[in-house]
Amino acid sequence: MKIVITGKPGIGKTTLIKKLSEYLKKKGIKTKGFYTEEIREFGERIGFKIRSLDGKEGILAHKSFNTTKRVGKYGVNIE
Repeated sequence: MKIVITGKPGIGKTTLIKKLSEYLKKKGIKTKGFYTEEIREFGERIGFKIRSLDGKEGILAHKSFNTTKRVGKYGVNIE
């Protein structure tokens, strides 16, 4: 089964993913996937972290990334 969750910013997508993943783990059901979290500095969004449900994390996109791969004002880490 595959589930994709989409929606506007701030409506609880990440919260839902975290709670659902934890619930399924307690039931012995393995989960895979990822979610993103904002990186903020002085109240301004400057990038996004990416976290897998198994605990790995990295920087997905950041204003300071000097790359030709961009989404809007963010340089994207494709590694």
